[in-house]
Amino acid sequence: MASSIYQNARTDRQYKAATGLSKLAFEALYRVFAPYYEPKNESLYPNQPKPVLTDKREALFFILHYFKAYPTLQNIGMYFGFSDFAASVCLERLKPCLKAALNAQGIDKQQLFKNQEEFDQQFAGITDLVLDVTEVPIERASNQDIQREYYGGKKNFTP
Repeated sequence: MASSIYQNARTDRQYKAATGLSKLAFEALYRVFAPYYEPKNESLYPNQPKPVLTDKREALFFILHYFKAYPTLQNIGMYFGFSDFAASVCLERLKPCLKAALNAQGIDKQQLFKNQEEFDQQFAGITDLVLDVTEVPIERASNQDIQREYYGGKKNFTP
């Protein structure tokens, strides 16, 4: 089997860089995650490729790394030693398992704040709030009214 970044991650710092969790937090989540994920152990036919992510810890590491770094399917497949198609299949199998494990831990990611007042209470007295986001490019609409909805005019290019 090809080596993956999971086998290379050894320190707490490496776990945090790859998954966002310390080794201790990873192990705690693993104990909740393990009952929800059942890996495929063998191929049904001799010509089929061998199953991937048969180790439950590596499967958890895989899905956490995907959600932390959002690599392309080709990249994450390369990181873990299998094809981009296999990576896609694994993601679809692992997403519900991770969601079930997080729900079992009582983590509700759907709604952080019910309203503006609750947000204001949570951050009362805080003067600087940094949000880490990803900008997603969209095709510019030909209709002027629709353009105003998505473009604020702050990125005008002036030669």
